[in-house]
Amino acid sequence: MKEPSEFAIIGAGRFGCFWGRQLSRHYPVWGYDVDIARREEVETFGTWASLNECLQKDVVMLTIPIRRIAGFLKEHARRIPPGALVMDCASVKSVVLEWFEELLPPDVYYLATHPLFGPDSAAQGLAGHSLALIPGRLPEDLYAYITRYFSHRLGLKVLSISAEEHDRLMAYNLSLMHHLGRALHEMGIEELPLQMASLQRAKFIARVAMNDSRELFEDFYRFNPYAG
Repeated sequence: MKEPSEFAIIGAGRFGCFWGRQLSRHYPVWGYDVDIARREEVETFGTWASLNECLQKDVVMLTIPIRRIAGFLKEHARRIPPGALVMDCASVKSVVLEWFEELLPPDVYYLATHPLFGPDSAAQGLAGHSLALIPGRLPEDLYAYITRYFSHRLGLKVLSISAEEHDRLMAYNLSLMHHLGRALHEMGIEELPLQMASLQRAKFIARVAMNDSRELFEDFYRFNPYAG
């Protein structure tokens, strides 16, 4: 097995750039986004490149909105070379694995991941945070290599879990908590002049929820079969 030596980040949003900075500690990282204005942010940790150049790297990490993954694969998957590994970071897994299986060429590997942290919760570092891995189509030695990298070099707790169980648990961890956080924000609890410690903790939930886009919030419900 050829060990990966180059990573590409497709989607230079808030999490994509955060994840790219972490990976760049150990590997060269290339980045692409449809919004050229994000080039400057990408160049703080890696190299801005065309989409086609990024698709040629050993590992292609999709950090694009969930609702855009299927369309992206339909349009661009055939440009990914044999033996490359495609990974996602989406907060739902069953439907993403279905898209990977259906739309990626049979000689392209894939692995579903969900980092259970973000730029806010891991602002002080990745050590001790958790990463869910759901193996798809890839050799055992490549899966073992990726697992070792995330656990030993990035210091993450790697969790092996089925896609269905992941989505069921994320209905509580994400769908429920973001629903509550956005509701608290709409109520204006940040503006109350008198606040007890319990309300301060509720404010944190609201603040973290509002740091994520409305698009992501809606996608929790649209693509997670357990969110309802």
